[in-house]
Amino acid sequence: MENEIREREVVVDGMTLTLLHKDGKWVFPFVTYYQHGLGAPLCLALLAYVEDSNEFESEAVITVNLPGVERGAGCQFIDTNNNREEVLDWLMLYGLCTPTGRYAVSGFCKYPEVDFYQSERFMKQKELCDRYFNIVD
Repeated sequence: MENEIREREVVVDGMTLTLLHKDGKWVFPFVTYYQHGLGAPLCLALLAYVEDSNEFESEAVITVNLPGVERGAGCQFIDTNNNREEVLDWLMLYGLCTPTGRYAVSGFCKYPEVDFYQSERFMKQKELCDRYFNIVD
């Protein structure tokens, strides 16, 4: 039953984090930003929770940065090339984005654009990550 919403809370370094179930693993959606592109393009990565160490390891980068391609505010392209088409269904299942219906082509790949800012859940995740994890000197 991979298409059911499953969540779990864990405490890591004194902070309670909500994990989402994906492909048999528990993951933390980590919101950060790409270094290149107009308007600090959003980057969504998944960090897999490692139970034995109570830490995280890199699992996947869900978005793809196409700095030369125009996109809406709060929008980004989903890397269906490296994460399969089903990743878009997973994002929508957990209420993390809304598809815009637009696509960008790069090489032989066609990437769907999604609007993250329409998602209350994404905005809360972004706020959490901005506050505690995205420290810029």
